[in-house]
Amino acid sequence: MSKQPRDDGNDPIPVLAFKQHRGYQVPFTTSANTSPQISDATRVVTLYSTVNAFFETGSGTIEANTSNSHFIPAQIPYDISLGADNVPAQNDKYISIIATTGTGVLYISERD
Repeated sequence: MSKQPRDDGNDPIPVLAFKQHRGYQVPFTTSANTSPQISDATRVVTLYSTVNAFFETGSGTIEANTSNSHFIPAQIPYDISLGADNVPAQNDKYISIIATTGTGVLYISERD
C-alpha cells in the first residue's frame, strides 16, 4: 500500500518529501561549477536555476558544457533521477552546471 498522499478519488499522488537539511545553493557563471556531494541514498533531486544553463550528473569528475550537456531553462523547477533504487551506491553524486550567459545560482533539493 502506498504511503503517498491521496487525492479525492483515493488515488496516490506521486509526491516526494524534501530531505531535511539537504538543500544546496551552487553559484555558477559561464565557467562550470560542481555541487557538493549528494547523499548516496538520494535517487531524485529538484533543480531550479535562476538563469538558462546546461547541466550534467555523474559519480566522479564531471563538467557541464554548452555544446552537448542537458539544458535547464531559468526559473522552472525540474525533478531528475540520479539512479536506481536497487543500487544506491551507484547513483550519481554530483551535478555540474554552466550558464549560457552571465551568472546564476542552481538550487538543488534532495527528495525522499
